Amino acid sequence: MSDFITQILSFLTTPTANLVYYIVLPFSIGMALQSAFNHWRSSEFPQARRAMLGLGLLLSVQIVLFAFSGLGWQKIIDPNATLPPMERAFVLFGIIWITWLWAFPEPNRGADAAAVLLTLLVGTALGLSLLTWPPQSSYTTYNQTFDDWLWQISSLLMITFGLLTLFIRKPNGMWNGVVVLFLGFLGHTLQLLFPEESNYSGIVRLAYMTAYPILLTLPQRYPAPVNSSLPIKPTTIKTDSSMPERRRYSTDPKTFHALLSLAAESNAGRISQAVTRAIAQTMLADLCFLIYLTDNKNQLMIAGGYDLIREDNLEGGSLNKSLVPMLSNAMQRGRPLRMPASSTSADIKGLGDLLGLTNPGHLLSVPIITPDKDALGGLLLLSPYSDRTWTAEDQAFLANIAASLVPIIQRSQKMAKLEQQTEQAHTQITELERRNQELLQQIETLKAEAQKGGVKAEDLAALMAAQEESQHIIEQLQIENAGLRSVGKGEKQSADELQIEKELKITLQETARLQNQLADANIKILELEKGHAATRSTEQAEVIASISQELRQPMSSIVGYTDLLLGESVGILGALQRKFVERIKSSTERIGSLIDDMIQVSTLETGLAGLNPEPVDLNLIIDNAMSYTSSQVREKNISMHLDLPKKVAAIHADREALQQILIHLLQNAGAATPVEGTIKLNVQTRSEEGQEFVLIQVTDSGGGIPSVDMPRVFTRLYRADNVLIQGVGDTGVGLSIAKTLTEAQKGRIWVESDPGVGSTFSVLLPIAPQKAGGGAPSKSNDGAEPKPAKSKGKK
Repeated sequence: MSDFITQILSFLTTPTANLVYYIVLPFSIGMALQSAFNHWRSSEFPQARRAMLGLGLLLSVQIVLFAFSGLGWQKIIDPNATLPPMERAFVLFGIIWITWLWAFPEPNRGADAAAVLLTLLVGTALGLSLLTWPPQSSYTTYNQTFDDWLWQISSLLMITFGLLTLFIRKPNGMWNGVVVLFLGFLGHTLQLLFPEESNYSGIVRLAYMTAYPILLTLPQRYPAPVNSSLPIKPTTIKTDSSMPERRRYSTDPKTFHALLSLAAESNAGRISQAVTRAIAQTMLADLCFLIYLTDNKNQLMIAGGYDLIREDNLEGGSLNKSLVPMLSNAMQRGRPLRMPASSTSADIKGLGDLLGLTNPGHLLSVPIITPDKDALGGLLLLSPYSDRTWTAEDQAFLANIAASLVPIIQRSQKMAKLEQQTEQAHTQITELERRNQELLQQIETLKAEAQKGGVKAEDLAALMAAQEESQHIIEQLQIENAGLRSVGKGEKQSADELQIEKELKITLQETARLQNQLADANIKILELEKGHAATRSTEQAEVIASISQELRQPMSSIVGYTDLLLGESVGILGALQRKFVERIKSSTERIGSLIDDMIQVSTLETGLAGLNPEPVDLNLIIDNAMSYTSSQVREKNISMHLDLPKKVAAIHADREALQQILIHLLQNAGAATPVEGTIKLNVQTRSEEGQEFVLIQVTDSGGGIPSVDMPRVFTRLYRADNVLIQGVGDTGVGLSIAKTLTEAQKGRIWVESDPGVGSTFSVLLPIAPQKAGGGAPSKSNDGAEPKPAKSKGKK
């Protein structure tokens, strides 16, 4: 190096130059801090406030260094024992926070945490250096120590990392930051190549005295608010020329028209369009969007938007939180947000991709908060065409508008939910009305057949039970519709709501007419029962089975669609909506069960002639029956206790009939047994009158059957004319089928009940074919076995 440069560098390491160095750096930082403060006062951008924080930290450490220099100058402390390591540490500290200032102008938790962690590491290293350096300061210079070499290498690595970060993130004004870091990189490199015999580095000091004034450009990376105007000329009020010009908002006829349209709008689907249009006209915003938070506050939905320049409504849709992390966080926490178009935040790029814009412009968002501090969503303004910069005054003005929108939005959401619930109820009633009509037509068909050949009323009871179940659902929906109307009581009803209510009334009147027709049909069927007692033919059973199969197809579609709705794959359900859908599914499954019973009743008598007795393995029958009823047992957490002999001889019976008998008994026990109850299955052999029998007993813990109801246990029970029996889980079809199948195979079935404990259903079947003149012992009329036949299964 030349003598002139050497003299300059030597001067910078003298005590006199120390004062110059410790004044130039704080002065440069202070001027940059003042510029950032002025920018923040005029714009209140969060980026300017963040710049103030970083510059304040840099200024504070430089003031500390200046104070220690003054103490050394006054001979209060030994400057050579403290200042050399402090200066190196504060230089590295400055590199960390200068990188943070330039590369991360918007909040970034990862970058903030990394900067704090690196600062703590620098502080720890400074503490260790202050412990090891003072003993060496009397016989060597700091530039010749290993500590200085470590500080220079650490600074070079940190500068390299900072340059890479700037080139990756490409923030606004990045080249000024690159110049600052490059000058520091040059100074540290020359210090390693040409070390000086001093406690200080003149090359490094010269580099940073040159670089730090560039910090003055840091706050100027973002535009300051100006009184930009759109092609629309708003009407303004003259103010005193001595007062500064304030932001002018539109008060032209278009704005008044938009506000009046919003006040008069009663359709929930068009309120969002009216809101965004009115705000865009008032704020002179290029784009305005109304954003809602979902019920769980985890998703953002764009309800609608308005393009002021094109004067066109914009469609809504879902808004991915990952595209706009800062915006979604601000709305969920109920806080406003302003960002310039030059922001490095992912929100600017995400909104640009969503809207198909290269740059969506400056961003302003304010939350819509209820008086209870509950965030409903927010308003979003963008300026991609006019490049208008939003000020704190704009933010306050828009916040006042948002507060006034709360009752309108709440009313809109209530109306939307009410319309959706009413439409769903209307759809349900229409579907049930159609099914009711189909059942009525089937009854009319069977009535016509009864007039020709005679039909037993008992055989039609299953069909009537299904129809009555459907009618019961319609009555429940009538009550719920009345509740929905009471929810909207006090709200001003729109023409669409009045039309929906009118259609519901007509539907309910039609339902009442169907009820009257059904009552007439039931009376005629009872008359037919008194006058005709002929058995059902095979052809009639096939007709009922065919009709039942036709009913299964629409029911399968209903179940499939309800499962799809409950899975929320086509949209999120509210609590009341989920309740309605679950009721539809439950009622449909109930009707399906009644159809199964109807098929079994209609085909039972014709199927008895086709029984095919053969040797049957009882163990296999028990396994299949328990597998068939396992889901019912698991749902109620019922314990199954089995008491089976090691070897049971094959039973001479019809395999399918025996399977049905055991399934009906286990289903009845599972329905009668409470949650976490117990079911016992006992199998044993018995000899009576020289004939070998097998005894199957199923015991439940359903509380027992009243003695007055014992005669009706094995009869067919229907809600229309006979109440169900306490302690019996069957609907009245399964046990009667079990009784018919048992007696058709020369067997016997009875029930024993222990009040308050449970009931035991016993089936006695011959192991081998019946001998001539032999048979099972007779049973009493009330379904209970005569003495000595009491036998309960025990584990």
